[in-house]
Amino acid sequence: MADDSLPQSKQIQVTMDFKDQVVLITGASSGIGKQLAVAFAARGAIVIGCGRSIARLKESLKEVRRNSPASAMIRCDVSDAEQVRSMVAKVLADYGKIDVLINNAGIGMRKPFVESELGAIDEMIRTNFLGAAYCAHAVLPSMIARKSGHVVNISSGAGKIGTLHMGVYCASKFALNGWSESLYHELKPLGIKVSVVCPGPVETEFNRDYRDTEPKSPPALRATPEAVCRQVMKAIEKNKFEVITPQWLALLCAVKRYVPNLFRVLAQRKFRQYVAVPGRNDRRLTTRGTKRTQ
Repeated sequence: MADDSLPQSKQIQVTMDFKDQVVLITGASSGIGKQLAVAFAARGAIVIGCGRSIARLKESLKEVRRNSPASAMIRCDVSDAEQVRSMVAKVLADYGKIDVLINNAGIGMRKPFVESELGAIDEMIRTNFLGAAYCAHAVLPSMIARKSGHVVNISSGAGKIGTLHMGVYCASKFALNGWSESLYHELKPLGIKVSVVCPGPVETEFNRDYRDTEPKSPPALRATPEAVCRQVMKAIEKNKFEVITPQWLALLCAVKRYVPNLFRVLAQRKFRQYVAVPGRNDRRLTTRGTKRTQ
């Protein structure tokens, strides 16, 4: 129990203690995942991070072990269900439990849907949505057996608002949001908590290829890895199901929820200037093989 004589800020710091809790973070080699790994380690957690780049995982581990010597990093591609099963089995064998699962791994793409390669579409859905599902499917039996655990899914504002030229990315994040809501109802009676965090465009390497493309995200809708990290901590500490950050994005989502038709009209007026007709030599733009109705 917190000491009432302590200042409020000190009381909050005390309650946000993850000492000896095992926190599994996907996509921990950079960006939000790395920030979370360092933050949880500073609060006493044993952090297990995974990612695809061994070199980057080693760099993350150096920072994490300054505060949490028992932490580890494991190479794992979350889009591969077998790799996920092996990774989770190793964590449970070595540490005996997983208290918090943070599904953070993700990839992005901004281009018109008709120009998107099928392989890229498949990779994005497998990483952004199925990767989270694979991890939860492997972790949840142990959480349910202990009647304790917290699953945190890092989604996006693009999982709340359909954004121009990001159809596949939006699809993966809308799926993550709907799945999170279903999991909440399924797992709450079993003692498992579920949270979903939806940030605006985050200032990381993840978004470096899209910074100068149109339409650009207004500065008020952007977030830093540090801000997202704080919101994840708040979601866990206060057991909040959904967190949308920054506040201007939360307001925009509220406007869409209450006046969806008006929002759609205004968004279309903004987006249409950035829509170009695909080139005539695009082989996919043909009526061959189609049947026209009279």
